[in-house]
Amino acid sequence: MSKQLLLSGFEELFSSRPPPSVNAIRRFPDLSRDTLTRHAKWFGLAGEHLVDSILLRFGIYTSQLPEMLPADRIVYHPNGDLRLQIKTCCRSRGGYFHFNLVKGYHRSPTGVQSYATSDFDLVALVALSENAVKFTAERHQSHRVAVSELTALRADPCASLERAIDDLGLSDRNMSEGTPAPMSDEGASHDQ
Repeated sequence: MSKQLLLSGFEELFSSRPPPSVNAIRRFPDLSRDTLTRHAKWFGLAGEHLVDSILLRFGIYTSQLPEMLPADRIVYHPNGDLRLQIKTCCRSRGGYFHFNLVKGYHRSPTGVQSYATSDFDLVALVALSENAVKFTAERHQSHRVAVSELTALRADPCASLERAIDDLGLSDRNMSEGTPAPMSDEGASHDQ
């Protein structure tokens, strides 16, 4: 039987010791800007998992979407399925966590682009160092979350989600005013 040779560099993936980058980020959030940038994908993924955790604790399920799609998750909210874009900021600056609502990377072949209106329904703004998430339906290219908001966001993690749902016109109040109730798996509305 022939043996498949490993390509150069793959040996590192199969070694038992952790990759050097793990040690480089153990002091999070007290990291240099260069280190934060170099490991941005790790922190973005951590932000996505924090959002999943918060929603799951309140009985709201999510599905991860492929990276090439403009939204990060489908949120199975009782009032409708929503496309969620998640943006993560690692630490505050000047009393705010700052978020740019653009897709892509400056060094990628396609560069940085604005989102289309149809790309997502909600945004989750993750203040990662503070374990806080603010949900919004606002589609501004730039968002800020004040450090002074964090206590309230942690105390009631779904309050901003329900406000965003209301802003989309999908709140329970709107549902009872003539908008059809969402369908269950069996095809019957949840109101029955």
